[in-house]
Amino acid sequence: MIHFVNSIEEIPEYPLSRTILIDDSMQSERDVIDRIEQALDSPYDKDNWDGFNDVLRDLQWLKESQVVLIHKSLPRLTSRDLRIYLEILESVSSLWADKDRWLAQHRALWCLVDEELAKLADSYNYIDFHVYFLVDDKEKIDFFLPGKFPQPEVKGKRAPATHIGDIFEIPLPGDRKRYMQFIIVDSSQLGAWTVRVFKKEYSIEDQPSIDSIIDDRVDFYMNTRALGVGILEGLWSRYGKSDNLGNMNKVVFRCYHDGLGFSPSRWWVWKAAQPVKRYKILPLWYLSAAEGSMSPPYGVVHRIVTGRWFPFTNLYDDYKTAPLIDKIRIRGIGKITDKYIVPKRPAKTRKG
Repeated sequence: MIHFVNSIEEIPEYPLSRTILIDDSMQSERDVIDRIEQALDSPYDKDNWDGFNDVLRDLQWLKESQVVLIHKSLPRLTSRDLRIYLEILESVSSLWADKDRWLAQHRALWCLVDEELAKLADSYNYIDFHVYFLVDDKEKIDFFLPGKFPQPEVKGKRAPATHIGDIFEIPLPGDRKRYMQFIIVDSSQLGAWTVRVFKKEYSIEDQPSIDSIIDDRVDFYMNTRALGVGILEGLWSRYGKSDNLGNMNKVVFRCYHDGLGFSPSRWWVWKAAQPVKRYKILPLWYLSAAEGSMSPPYGVVHRIVTGRWFPFTNLYDDYKTAPLIDKIRIRGIGKITDKYIVPKRPAKTRKG
């Protein structure tokens, strides 16, 4: 089974088990394979991921009936090798957790009849296979295998308070990180919390000063909420604080409101915490303004990693690069001119 814990101290004791610790001191495929195979007293000397996968699916030489693999941190592998490693652990954990699946696999592999399969099942040592990760590594794991691993439980914990000026460190795949700052509560967008995300990317070992972070160019602004929940879920951590909140006149949002009857003013543009201006047609000098709707905490990380506001085809991400036919199909775009984006108006309905 796959488990997520907030700290190593939360892991229960497993008597009569083989317990293996994994951390970032392992920096290659061979390091990981050798560490685990030696801890398991493997009779095989496998030197690639396919062989390693076979070892974890066998384990019949063990006297113990439990294997516990604890990740104090993820091994420092290349993106390709880390993906393969996580895929193997997810697959092996699922296999050991499902006896019927294991039997079906071996029936097909060895062409066993029912009687032979029953004898094998009686003599086989089924392993209780547990893999532990830290909650802090969940975001990176989900980046490589989205939806494959269970969500960590955060019951009984309250999200920490956050304040204007707080600076947050956001870990990214490939041992990289970025920084963002909570700068204002946007009263023009349901009291959303506005953050600015800085452009420079750092190595995970770097410890930049607050001044160097603040002096960096801003990549984008975004409206979100629940920054403390982002800490609780391991999306980011608090790094420091600064009273320098930047130039608020540069914080410009735009939003397209569909489904407002026959109102012609569907484009809304505003600076953070300032009155909203409404446009029938959006001047193209606002085309680079930030998308202003309120996003969940994960939306910030999604925007950094993918460069997109949304995971689906949409007006904000796809207008500039889309061919003409796709521009017409994007929601809310009708007539296209040189200076404006004109929202498509709904067809009038006949009365009576």
